[in-house]
Amino acid sequence: MLAYLISRKQVPTKRGTMYFGTWIDAEGEYFDTAHFPDNLSRYPFQGGGCYLLLGTVEVDFHFPTITIMKMAKMPFIPDPRYSLYKEKAYDAYNNIREDVSMTWRKPYPQEHEIGLPRMKME
Repeated sequence: MLAYLISRKQVPTKRGTMYFGTWIDAEGEYFDTAHFPDNLSRYPFQGGGCYLLLGTVEVDFHFPTITIMKMAKMPFIPDPRYSLYKEKAYDAYNNIREDVSMTWRKPYPQEHEIGLPRMKME
């Protein structure tokens, strides 16, 4: 699927850093993605812009998310309206600002690591 990256949020985990992404596709529909550390090491984010995405749709709590297996940033095509002005052909590309939400907290502990008493409800 081809989509434009709107924003991404970093989440620390025990296995490394993962990201959640928000995208808009060619039909103007918004969707969310999950990027796990093992796939991010091979297919990292490369800034704002359009990406080609390959993944599987998973539905949790009635909310669909695409778990990304592969992604590649697409090359930018210069704006043909500025063909007479070469310096303006990449103005849109130069104005792309990536929206990234970063956190530096440690991963949340597992249940067995903090020893909270748990009672089963009957």
